Amino acid sequence: MRIALAVDGTRGDVHPMLALADHLRNGGHHVVICGPPDAEDDCRDRGFELRPMGVAVRQFMDQEAEGIARGRLGFALAGQRYFNATLARQFERLPDATSDVDAIFGAGLCFAGGSAAELHGIPYRLITYCPVLLPSSEHAPFIVPGANTPRWLNRLLWSCVVPVFSSMVGLRINQHRRRLGLPRRGDFYRSLLSDRPILSANPLLAPVPKDCAVPVTTIPYLHAPPGPALPEKLDAFLNAGSPPVYIGFGSMTDPEPGKTTRGIVEAVEAAGCRAVLSAGWAGLGEGPLPETVFRTGPVDHARLFRRVAAVVHHGGAGTTTTSARAGAPQIIVPHGVDQYYWGERVQALGVAPPTLARHRMNPERLAGALRAVLDNEMVAERACELGVRIRQDETPLPDVQTLLA
Repeated sequence: MRIALAVDGTRGDVHPMLALADHLRNGGHHVVICGPPDAEDDCRDRGFELRPMGVAVRQFMDQEAEGIARGRLGFALAGQRYFNATLARQFERLPDATSDVDAIFGAGLCFAGGSAAELHGIPYRLITYCPVLLPSSEHAPFIVPGANTPRWLNRLLWSCVVPVFSSMVGLRINQHRRRLGLPRRGDFYRSLLSDRPILSANPLLAPVPKDCAVPVTTIPYLHAPPGPALPEKLDAFLNAGSPPVYIGFGSMTDPEPGKTTRGIVEAVEAAGCRAVLSAGWAGLGEGPLPETVFRTGPVDHARLFRRVAAVVHHGGAGTTTTSARAGAPQIIVPHGVDQYYWGERVQALGVAPPTLARHRMNPERLAGALRAVLDNEMVAERACELGVRIRQDETPLPDVQTLLA
């Protein structure tokens, strides 16, 4: 088959789809990636063609750094601006980019995938990495992150959010569908999920809600294949003392990376530990650092997290899953959307303290969270046990026929 993987969003959205692309290619299928233009290098390195759609995500995230770091409302407003920027480009490019394929899988902020598939008369499935998109009384809607609300309120919130979402988003999407000669759609939230969405997540970390309102296919989390060995200098730092903590916020940007770096260093010194500081899209760690802090660029997290005392991160699905799989305790600093869900899940599993929201992070609070993890042997034991269970329970990815069933 010729298969298009249509994904919009940050590296946390794109990289799992590259793992799926590897799996499908190994099964004898021809795969193309339709994604953000700044994903070209990652696609080329893995041997896949990128057919660009959407906007350059990193440039947009840099422009929205202040809002992203401000809290839930700021993050939500940035997300609205991203939707406005990317929607037209998706509908302009995705129909042509998928005209020669037999099926489309969407992920991330892909709003045009179902319409493109409908135009061509081919199957479409949305892949999500987190249950928070699935209507259920077990969690609040994705636009109410970290609400930790009771079931009755979750049901009420979903009953309000779905029609409002369909009305607001659907108006814009119907305009583009009309230009493609497609009929008007009503329940857009349900149509964006596709007929049978695919949840790519470890069931110990993120089970399908028992009262999920839509049929769901479950598959393992889409881990990238093993990357290269850790850089020699990083390996030497890891071997030079006690296991450090890892601190990094992935694709989350920062309006004041220098100030944030100084705060992190102060917290690490107050907690009396060593740290590997990931630059990430925020550009953390520039300038002089103490000998106890090592700055790194992109490295294989699966290799690194097995050798750290804890992982401090933003709460993306991939980083959360990789940390748990490695048996590492976690401290989640959510910025928005599903990151609050992951923070609540790892806390419920006993491998993390309560979340520390990004806009509330300061040296004192971060140091306190570090001490709460590093001084608690039970957290380390539970994290190790969880990692063993996750690795033992892993199953192979299914074939494409199962994914489309």
